[in-house]
Amino acid sequence: MIAQGCRIASQWCLAVGLALLWGCAGTGEMVSVNVQPQQPFVQSGQPEPLKIVIEPFEDLRADRSKIGQRTHLGGGVTNFNVTGGSPGVTVAEALAEALRWRGWNRRGWDARVVQSGVGVSGADIVIGGEILNFSANAKSRVFNTKLTGESRLVIKVKNLADDSSTQRNVQGEQTKLVFWFTSEDVETLMSGLLQDGLERFIADTKIEGRGLKSVK
Repeated sequence: MIAQGCRIASQWCLAVGLALLWGCAGTGEMVSVNVQPQQPFVQSGQPEPLKIVIEPFEDLRADRSKIGQRTHLGGGVTNFNVTGGSPGVTVAEALAEALRWRGWNRRGWDARVVQSGVGVSGADIVIGGEILNFSANAKSRVFNTKLTGESRLVIKVKNLADDSSTQRNVQGEQTKLVFWFTSEDVETLMSGLLQDGLERFIADTKIEGRGLKSVK
């Protein structure tokens, strides 16, 4: 009787395990994730009079169809991409928002996103750049999912008053484990990496006269 009960329990566990694996299989769907950093409200008074325009970053990644994927325990994948499908626009908008709310010396600046080569008239500073890597990958395993995020950006600045320029390379990598995986884990990981990179760019630069200069 005991042996029969053990066999039944083993068969039941096997059936549940197979059902979980089947349920955890990926279908190849594309999931949109919002990776915009949440900016704390610290702006006070009117923005500084300097006018900054930011152009969408050039996406130089080998695969521009997505920013990453989740490999499922039961086989198959789920793909991820930023909301709107353009990481170059996402990065530009995140930088503009960071400058508006907590830029240099935690003061708000007049910063907005424009199309490349359009809308720069009257600007003091034009910021653009390149995306070399902006990826989030998740691998599901028994009892956890491992997430890895990477970001490599080149931020290029053009000062129109004196025709000078400066360039900063910012990069970061982060890995974490989660027990119950959701797409919000990807959002948190990548928004954190993006915010960290933009904060380091702001820390490494300064406003001098009507231009943006490196502090080093």
